[in-house]
Amino acid sequence: MKAGRSARSAVERAVLQSFPGRRIVRSAVLPAAAHLLPSVLVLGQWWPSTAPELRALPGGVCRWRGPNTGRPEVALTFDDGPDPDSTLEVASRLEGARMRGTFFTVGESVGAHPEIVRELRGRGHEVGTHGYRHRHHLLQRSGDTVADLGQAVAALERLGQGFHPRYFRPPYGQVSTGSIIACQRAGLEMILWSVWGREWAETRSGPVAERITRKLRPGAIVLLHDSDATSPAGTAARAIEALEVILARLEAEGLRSVTLSSLLKR
Repeated sequence: MKAGRSARSAVERAVLQSFPGRRIVRSAVLPAAAHLLPSVLVLGQWWPSTAPELRALPGGVCRWRGPNTGRPEVALTFDDGPDPDSTLEVASRLEGARMRGTFFTVGESVGAHPEIVRELRGRGHEVGTHGYRHRHHLLQRSGDTVADLGQAVAALERLGQGFHPRYFRPPYGQVSTGSIIACQRAGLEMILWSVWGREWAETRSGPVAERITRKLRPGAIVLLHDSDATSPAGTAARAIEALEVILARLEAEGLRSVTLSSLLKR
């Protein structure tokens, strides 16, 4: 009887070891979880209990706000350009109010319109990268993300004068393990935002301006779009209209928009 139970136990162990579920966990579930985990971590800024205080994740994984320095500064940032129809108009509106912005550029558009990027930098604005093809990082392999960001950085470096971007914003604000690896290899800091206009989801500029102005605080990093390239038509136009209200509010509250480098300097 005892020998029979031992034989049965051996068979059960053999069956369990051969069951594909364990291999599925090791080969698919665990890698997928590792791939998606950073996207969960970066949601920490939106947790109600931490949103007022959380400025960045330890280790420089990502940042939502500038440091608490007491300076009356924010950073107005713009995604998806350069766009010949709207990017320099955004820059002119900023300059008219004696403000500066940071433009997260898409590598493909940099290659098509390098003169716009050079002009932005020449006029005192900062240029970061938004990837090369504006692809969702959660939907592609880590190796592809690393290659894409390397290509985006190279597109900006080809502008000459020893330029290398300092900051990266992932498309759609979604972060994978590949996003973090890509940033480290490219020597970039990942920047998200503390307030956004969501102008791509609106039909009027009023809600865009209201959404941003009620959250303007020192250290805020504001997200707007200076192009319709990856958004519905009219997105950039709504951002430009809202910008007039935002700039007026900044002036009224004694705040000013500076480049990210200025905002984040210690």
